[in-house]
Amino acid sequence: MAVQEDLTVAYHQQDTDYYCGAACGQMVLDSIGAGLLDQDDLYADNHSHSTIEAGWYTAPDGLQWTLNDRRPAGFGGWFALYALGSEDAISRKLVWTIHHYHVAPVPLVFGWAHWITVRGFDASAAPANSADTSYSITAFDVNNPWPPTPSFYTPAVAPPPPHGAADGCGTGGNRGVANEHITYATWQADYMTGVPGGHWSGKFVAVCDPDPPPEYLGVRRPAEKRRRGDLLLTRKAAVESANAGIEAYGLLKRENWSSILKGTTPGDPVLVQRLDRLDSYYYIVPFENRKKAVAAAASVDARFGNYRQAIALPDGGAGIIKTPSADAARELVLGRSLQLEEPLGRIRIRKEAFCLYPTLVWKPCRESLSPFYPFHMFTIGSHRIYVRIDGHIFTALHDNVRGI
Repeated sequence: MAVQEDLTVAYHQQDTDYYCGAACGQMVLDSIGAGLLDQDDLYADNHSHSTIEAGWYTAPDGLQWTLNDRRPAGFGGWFALYALGSEDAISRKLVWTIHHYHVAPVPLVFGWAHWITVRGFDASAAPANSADTSYSITAFDVNNPWPPTPSFYTPAVAPPPPHGAADGCGTGGNRGVANEHITYATWQADYMTGVPGGHWSGKFVAVCDPDPPPEYLGVRRPAEKRRRGDLLLTRKAAVESANAGIEAYGLLKRENWSSILKGTTPGDPVLVQRLDRLDSYYYIVPFENRKKAVAAAASVDARFGNYRQAIALPDGGAGIIKTPSADAARELVLGRSLQLEEPLGRIRIRKEAFCLYPTLVWKPCRESLSPFYPFHMFTIGSHRIYVRIDGHIFTALHDNVRGI
């Protein structure tokens, strides 16, 4: 018997002409309870985690990462990335995701040009399982985020962004763009045409199938309460997030970690900005023992509050937080002449003509391959000087290295 299934997925346009992946992520995440997240943030996550192949605005692996990272704590699924060998196989995967998981999948269409959200389907019957090929697909209902919001082309036009329940997306001059109905013949001929080259060459790609998350050594990733990320955490909230993360991941129950953390108290958190990712910040929260030495440190996302990682330190906590302070870093560089990279010569750091950046900074580079070893950053004209948290001074950070 013919069936038609259609999920409730509120439509939103993309905020720029290359934010299709961000808009699809926004729609899907909102539909599973994450709320309306900001497209600038979602795009930054998509783009910075598109790592398998260069040249993408939002690559398949980047979109998958964002959907999994931003899914709400109460959502039990884990989004999978499929790159299948035929249009039929990926189309049936879309149908199965909608029917079985009741979540909208996000396929890559027009070759590798565009992401859309598939909200529903028409078929001769509902699929019995993920491998069922006995039914025929008649049409798809999609939320196509194109065109961009009117304010992209005419900034004076009222928003969105920001988006809301009654933001006007798909109305007025764009009426009919939302909630497209596409016959399966058109879908086959024009939309799901396969990736023309590169890593996914010849494959038909979609992010779908939110199965329960994978398990690592039998331990599930703990659910974490996520913030919207509009404001950076206070230092007090950073400490609370660090404590909650350590407890949620059971570090206090592990003998090696318990012996380190027992009797410690959180010290003053330090804010760090990622230099290689837009609007990305984290706190380092030191844990001090009774001798006021740093025994361990935890890192939490400064926007969303989720626990990131922890490090156990040798006696004395060498290198972490305690040395040098901002004042000590100034004393290390002021009045010195430092050698710039050849052929630029030496630069003298004069107290009347330098600026200390308000947060510490970090990116993966030859000079620091641990986020627990960030830098104070000074600017002198067009040059930057970096003082690592352990006191070492650098006139450049080298991130174009492999396997060092």
